[in-house]
Amino acid sequence: MESKEKNILRLHEVRQEEGNVKTFIFEHDGLEWKPGQYQGYSLPISDVPEERERWFTIASAPRERFIHISTRVSESAFKQALDHLKVGDTIESYELGGDFLWEESDKEAVFIAGGIGITPFRSMIVERDLAGLSIPATLIYFNRTNEIPFHNEFKAIQERHPEFVLKEIVGEQISAERIFELAPDGEGKTFFLSGPEGMVEAVGNDLESRGVHVKRDWFPGYDEHNF
Repeated sequence: MESKEKNILRLHEVRQEEGNVKTFIFEHDGLEWKPGQYQGYSLPISDVPEERERWFTIASAPRERFIHISTRVSESAFKQALDHLKVGDTIESYELGGDFLWEESDKEAVFIAGGIGITPFRSMIVERDLAGLSIPATLIYFNRTNEIPFHNEFKAIQERHPEFVLKEIVGEQISAERIFELAPDGEGKTFFLSGPEGMVEAVGNDLESRGVHVKRDWFPGYDEHNF
């Protein structure tokens, strides 16, 4: 599913998550997406496309009926402009797409998130929860600190879904070795890897060299110091 048509989104609410992570919640006019997809967004802050446009994975489930942009608010001009939006302000969205999808969602999967790389998994997991479907997945969620976005939400979902396994790891390096320690029964399952671009490339290659099927979602602009 891809769309190059521009859409107007209207800010409905801003939600403070943990640490410097905020969720910007937008109303939309009939936009449809699949859990795990991304979209381009444009703010009127510059005539230079590279400065006014950014890509974000949609953090919300389609059944939530709002577009959620969950991100770490940095000092970049785009993030600051996003953070200074008022309820009712509008932005443009474009080019919905991406194939980081849990299509065989009745088959067990291993989700590996590095920090803000959690956003596609939130969309997938919340969508299944709202639909009343099983969530046969292990989520290994690496964070630099114990300020863990969506912690309470995932814990509540885990209580409703005993088949959903949540493992939150704080302050550890993300590596294939550590992932196999945390998911020793992962043989034959699809591994979904999302986070800083460098980590996803290195760890994904290592996992694949060991015979694991890996799907990847890169987050440019993040590294081991700020994910």
